Amino acid sequence: MDHSPKSSPVLTGIALLGAGILIRQWQPGALRLPEPVNHRRHDRGLRRAARKSRDGLAMILPSNLTGSIGRSLMIMGAGLLTLRLLDLLADQDEQLY
Repeated sequence: MDHSPKSSPVLTGIALLGAGILIRQWQPGALRLPEPVNHRRHDRGLRRAARKSRDGLAMILPSNLTGSIGRSLMIMGAGLLTLRLLDLLADQDEQLY
């Protein structure tokens, strides 16, 4: 018999959603990626490979990493709240959360 409170997924979802919103608003400069400088380079070998790899990875990452973390937390919180709401609408014998 499960004695866990039924409100814990709701409280967790609200906490995740709130944390995501706060993190997206707070964007510290330490986590901001620098803008690339567009000038010709004459590097070769390992330095060129490292620079190309770094520039390719920087194109994939968001400009501030807290935005990505905050968005993920918001999606998790909203998903958990939606799951709990749909679980309340399900049959009493089939509720999971």
